Amino acid sequence: MRILFTTSPGLGHILPTISLAHAARAAGHDVLYVAGGQVDAVSAAGLQIVDASPGTDYAQIFMGIGAGVREQMAAARDDLSRTMAIALRMFAKVSEPTLETVVRVAEKWQPDVIVHTPMQAAGQLAAGKLGVPLVALELGMGHSRVRPDLRHTTYEELREQFERHGVAEVPNPAARISVTPPSVRGGEELPDDAWAMRYVPYNGGSVVPEWLLDKPERRRVLITLGTVVPAFGLGIVEPIVAAASKADAEFVLALGNVDTSSLGELPGNVRAVGYLPLGVMLSSCDAAIHHGGAGTTMTTVDAGIPQIVVPQAADQFINADTVQANGLGQRATVEEVDEALIERLLGDEQWRANAVRLRGELHGMPSPVEVVERLAGFVG
Repeated sequence: MRILFTTSPGLGHILPTISLAHAARAAGHDVLYVAGGQVDAVSAAGLQIVDASPGTDYAQIFMGIGAGVREQMAAARDDLSRTMAIALRMFAKVSEPTLETVVRVAEKWQPDVIVHTPMQAAGQLAAGKLGVPLVALELGMGHSRVRPDLRHTTYEELREQFERHGVAEVPNPAARISVTPPSVRGGEELPDDAWAMRYVPYNGGSVVPEWLLDKPERRRVLITLGTVVPAFGLGIVEPIVAAASKADAEFVLALGNVDTSSLGELPGNVRAVGYLPLGVMLSSCDAAIHHGGAGTTMTTVDAGIPQIVVPQAADQFINADTVQANGLGQRATVEEVDEALIERLLGDEQWRANAVRLRGELHGMPSPVEVVERLAGFVG
């Protein structure tokens, strides 16, 4: 079986697909990625990728979309359909630089199936043109709440490109891979075209410092904002660090390869680290404070610890609401993250029990290996 993966740019979209791709390779199937953005993350995982948009500055594209769009999303954060429609319009522009290359590579490589992340329109266009099955790989809990009719938003934004390739509509996915645990979806059975899959975190490899494996003398909390938010400034980190300085715990500040000098001298109980795999860091932590990216949220669920989510844009509000609705922690603004909330994060036994329970549910879902077997049977 030949599986073509295409994702939106950015590690938050790329990394959650790697475990499925590794499972497919281990089963003997052919895997090829075609995507733009941080393509080195795929090659570093031992997989092959064609750069669909060499030289494209996606940071400039996002900045060009403007603060107005981010303000619209913040205003619509409690209206799921409106939020996702705004996000789809934004990511249609982000998909545009990759469309022609993805279609061209698909025509040359002739995949049996195309797996795409939900916001990447290029996979939809290629599947529609080649007439091969399309599989949508959801990135986080709550993403299954996005209605399929929002496909039309993507089509309207990219109508000219779809029509040029003779594709009259955005194809419906033949299957949708869902990483949402049963209790989060209310115990409802998944429809036939939705396949459950355990979220297995992949955050890249690194040389792990030995201190990370030591049992902490005090409770340990991870603070992270993912890979995108820090690029727009560390202003939202300052009040969180100030609150952390008053708490009886140690904090690991994981902001990637970002200059943290603007934060000044850090409190004695706050340790800044460069890039370290999120799953490894969380395995030694008692709790996490983060921005609500899908990968970060799911990796924290996989660790079985409570979380405070401070959403900034896009699906982060969905993820934050899902965390709160399932008793795993709290959605909060930066201003609400104070000493009292941090102490609750570390001391709320119900949050902790729910986090452990949900980890058990997640680990009981079909593994990527099992999903690859199902995909092979479906395609075959």
